[in-house]
Amino acid sequence: MEQKIIIFLIGVLVCLSPTISTKAQSTTYGDTIIFENFGEHIHRVECQYVPAGSYTFASETGDNKQRTIEDNYYTVVDPAHIKDAILTGDSYFWTAPSLSSVTSTGSTRYFTEDHTEKDHNGAVMVINAGLTSNHIYKRDLKLKTGFRYLFSFWIYVVAKSSQFSMEAINNTNGKKYTYSGPLLTDEGKWIRYDLNFSVPTSATLATNDVTIGLLNSYKLIMGNDYYIDDILISTLHTDPLSIDVSNTSPVCEGTNMQLIVNSAGDALPFTYSWTGPNGFSSEESSPVISNCTTGMSGIYNVTVTDALGQVATAATKVVINTVPKSDFSVSREKIDNKNNNVTFSITPEDGVNYEWDLGDGTIENGNSFIHTYPINGNTYEYKIQLKSTLLAGCSSFSTKTIEVAPYIPNVFSPNGDGVNDIFMAGYDLQVFDRAGNSLYKGNTGWDGTYHGKTADNDTYFYLINYKDKNQSLKEIKGFITLKK
Repeated sequence: MEQKIIIFLIGVLVCLSPTISTKAQSTTYGDTIIFENFGEHIHRVECQYVPAGSYTFASETGDNKQRTIEDNYYTVVDPAHIKDAILTGDSYFWTAPSLSSVTSTGSTRYFTEDHTEKDHNGAVMVINAGLTSNHIYKRDLKLKTGFRYLFSFWIYVVAKSSQFSMEAINNTNGKKYTYSGPLLTDEGKWIRYDLNFSVPTSATLATNDVTIGLLNSYKLIMGNDYYIDDILISTLHTDPLSIDVSNTSPVCEGTNMQLIVNSAGDALPFTYSWTGPNGFSSEESSPVISNCTTGMSGIYNVTVTDALGQVATAATKVVINTVPKSDFSVSREKIDNKNNNVTFSITPEDGVNYEWDLGDGTIENGNSFIHTYPINGNTYEYKIQLKSTLLAGCSSFSTKTIEVAPYIPNVFSPNGDGVNDIFMAGYDLQVFDRAGNSLYKGNTGWDGTYHGKTADNDTYFYLINYKDKNQSLKEIKGFITLKK
């Protein structure tokens, strides 16, 4: 297993938002608070910072006898002298004739140097953890507020599988940082593990009471043996907290707009506080404002606070554009085969473009005009849509329907004067005389003739078919009087 460093980060929260920014303090990397390398002991000594308590260990006889800290089963000893330092009665623990051999009565590792450079005779903490999960190292500290800290240590697996966990507990505010290490099965290699934690800025306290600890967390096997060395507590470099904000405006009334904050800094997590026009407030990182109104235009401010209490503020300007009016008027909402011209109009606004879709394939521009609709006998209605667009790009739409209804006169006069000469042009029409003879059938309209001759002044029966707006076939029956 190669040397590796595991960094544990608590509460990672990445957030996004432009314009006015402030920076917070930074700390100096590597300010050592505690460094415990256990000296150069060559004989068994008690570790000063191991808590009181007891563990159950295996014994040569397999009786799982209760052995306490006072029995010196947590000891500090020079690895080169482990074999010499172990008392005869403890031969089950920490005995090995060489680095490679394994005996039935103990673990496999003693050596002449530890991992620390130029520390050839450095002592280590010898752990015979057994089956019990409990602290193997624990220490109370007073740490300055407004800093991030590194808690690290080295571990060397001596025999069988081993496992640990790290913790840093802020006893002032109750915040707890933990890291559960992996199951270690590769014997005979030093490995470093890290835990990062923060002590937030306090308005009333200069320091917080913090407890750091290492715990045995492998309870499945006896002979869970390892060394610990170079326990370190130091400050970590903290990048200055800086932010910038932006937003998705300009947008149009009735649409959505988002405030966006981009944050830089490594003291996570961040908290957010937004304020803006009309009493707006939010604790989201990048809130979305729905159904915007022009009253929401203005300056929005955000305050970002990191895990250390560092604060940055910024502001961004939001623009909400108005939407133009599109309500229009028509001269008539019903047309027929006699009156099929319609006047369209709207009260114009400055800077607004008007585009009309008249429903019959015709597109018009302008604020007022007259349109004549074709009569085909099958169209029951036309749907009219007006799109009003500001130069800023905001648009609104209005829709009306023009109904088409057949106009059927009682009398028509096919005398060639150009007035009322044709009966029901554009409609599917049949005309019959009193005897039931068919005089006309078609959609061009009856001109009052039959077989090339003008019919007599009389009353005639007609039948008209057309399609409504649902394309359903409708039928109209009636009488028309011909007067030349």
